[in-house]
Amino acid sequence: MLDTLSPDVLLRQALGALFFPPLNGLLLLLAGLYWQRRAPAAGRLLLLLALFLSYLQATPWLAMRLNGALESSAPATLAQVRTTGAIVVLGGGQRPAPEYAANVPSGDSLARLRYGAHLARASGLPLLLTGGAPNGGEAEAVVMARVLQQDYGITARWVEAAAETTADNARLSAALLRGAKVGRITLVTQAWHMPRALVSFRAAGLQVVAAPTGYSRYDGIWLQHWLPSGRAMQEVYQAEREWLGLLYYHLRSLITGLTT
Repeated sequence: MLDTLSPDVLLRQALGALFFPPLNGLLLLLAGLYWQRRAPAAGRLLLLLALFLSYLQATPWLAMRLNGALESSAPATLAQVRTTGAIVVLGGGQRPAPEYAANVPSGDSLARLRYGAHLARASGLPLLLTGGAPNGGEAEAVVMARVLQQDYGITARWVEAAAETTADNARLSAALLRGAKVGRITLVTQAWHMPRALVSFRAAGLQVVAAPTGYSRYDGIWLQHWLPSGRAMQEVYQAEREWLGLLYYHLRSLITGLTT
């Protein structure tokens, strides 16, 4: 798989890991241990910050706050979907499944695919699946198309299997849709990913109806939202990644505007 892994993707993942849990807390902890002998007060402060950050980043409370601020798009209505010419479903990863002797969509991809199939059946619109193989192996869109046909009995009209980023998803999907004279789409992705996806697809010249799925929600009383969990850490990770991505898009647009 390493021979098909994009060096750019690997570099982005390695650099990005420095900012996200659990590595950001561990780096702060190491800094505290380093400074404890040279400046004990500063070292102790860094150690306390590392412990607090590691704990906070594993709580449902923070997961809901960070993701909730991203999940600004309301669920799409069927009337809105019917004003568009196609439903575009973004890939969100794939994984090997020995029990099926094949690759299957990741949890995020499967949630998007299921919602896309639901909207396609209700509206009669064609589906475009987009997603390459940024981590090597089989392309996400190919895996999604196979599962869509096998499990839902629906054949995707377009399968875009080269995109490695959200910007690629938008650019390559727009090129396919222009050939079919489709300029207005329904876009399906996780609610926390929708802000960045909207920026990319609108920049590619498409009118977009947002159809988010997979909102971050937790049951239970407020006290349970302060109990750390692996799921909460994963959702904090994804939210911090999205906020960093939005910051990058914003800075890039500012730089582009200044240079032009």
